[in-house]
Amino acid sequence: MILRIVLLLFPLLMSAQDAVIFSNDKYSGISSVGFSPTQPFFNPNSWDINIVAVDIFIQNNYTYISKQSIIGLADADIKSVSLRDKIMGISGPNLQDYYNKDKGGYHFSSDILGPSASLSVDINQKKYTFGIFTRLRTQGSAIDIDNYSRFNNTNIDAVYMYNFSPFKTNFMNWGEIGVNVATQIFQDKEYKLVLGGNLKYEMGYDAMNLNNKNTANLRRTVNSTDLSTNTEMANYDIEASYVTGYDSEGKQYNIKPNGKGFGLDIGLAFTEWDFRMEDYNLKMSFNILDIGYINFKGENHRFNGKPFDFNTLDGKKIESPQEFFQIMSEEIYGNPNASLAGTKFTIGLPTSLHFNISKRIRENHYLNFDLVQRAPVFENSLKRSNIANVSYSVQKRIIGYGTSMSLYEYRDLQFGAYLRLASLIIGSENFFPLFFKQDKLHAADIYIGLKIYPFSEKSPDKIRRSKCRC
Repeated sequence: MILRIVLLLFPLLMSAQDAVIFSNDKYSGISSVGFSPTQPFFNPNSWDINIVAVDIFIQNNYTYISKQSIIGLADADIKSVSLRDKIMGISGPNLQDYYNKDKGGYHFSSDILGPSASLSVDINQKKYTFGIFTRLRTQGSAIDIDNYSRFNNTNIDAVYMYNFSPFKTNFMNWGEIGVNVATQIFQDKEYKLVLGGNLKYEMGYDAMNLNNKNTANLRRTVNSTDLSTNTEMANYDIEASYVTGYDSEGKQYNIKPNGKGFGLDIGLAFTEWDFRMEDYNLKMSFNILDIGYINFKGENHRFNGKPFDFNTLDGKKIESPQEFFQIMSEEIYGNPNASLAGTKFTIGLPTSLHFNISKRIRENHYLNFDLVQRAPVFENSLKRSNIANVSYSVQKRIIGYGTSMSLYEYRDLQFGAYLRLASLIIGSENFFPLFFKQDKLHAADIYIGLKIYPFSEKSPDKIRRSKCRC
């Protein structure tokens, strides 16, 4: 029930994740700057322009749609399990059902990389890479939240009492304007050490944070005649903060910053370099991503009063989060504005650690390993997915392609692939759900990008290159 409230407050789009497999392509350049600040430095091209790139991802172990694919959802008639409508359990395709687990969670994120560019120059016989990038990002998640909705697909006449564990969930929609700088800080005949960083100006557009500090007692009864339900919540201690650019009265979205902040990415890459091939034999990098936060000005609400009857919401057309909170405040305190506790709150960026190993097997062939671990450090920080990814790719100037195998949250096995053909890049970290029906469709990912870079090589005759750096 509480998770439904969260989804009611922000009817969000399914959004996105990092294109891990493509970020290992040495021609990715500025397109991978958000995943590794040193990656543009290893671009064989002296310049690189991203026109637009969109990555869309969703992953959860809370709910699913039976026997369906992403492409099939366009024409599907999806029905939700319901005791009232006598639709229970998996009895066919196109049913939105819940996993029969005590705990569940979800993660969605989107990353739209807008016009961006990088350029490599020599300053005092030392290579530097400079870049500028723009991004629009969306992310929301909940980890190990009680799966109370699973009772919708059972024949249980009534769940009289349920103790809903404390939980946190949040969401943010924000833009970034960033600069990238990378250069080698150590070099000898065979080894290089490269340092890179991104400094980002953050603009927050929409945000929500929901924190229940107590074990809330839910009492639910089901009428045996018409199967209608009544749910009451008590012993709760909820802090809720939000801000949005959507004008519910004018029915339009106003693009304006409702929060500001700064972010930082830092990366260090070590390579065993082959000067004859002008490529690395082995590359290892360590990155700390999204250090920072955004300060918002919106509404903070606090609820910890008498039991709340969710039937109060029946028949009400709720147009905005503000209206929803005012209804709750009126029911609990007898005053629609009594729950308002302030106007300022903070959402931390989804700080994470990224470790990468890339080994050149033979010319243009690479074996890659990526490990991403979330490491939230600031107040109300977003929490990104944990990832372990192994990929094999072929990277040539005009074309690049590869396959990958991933463990999201170190448990959900997914298979991906990508193709870079001249200016076009398409790929997915979770390919099969896009086109093939899944028994339990609960995740998907797709990546599409368009960029410009030089397609001709200045010195293609590598055989004549000396082993020394002459």
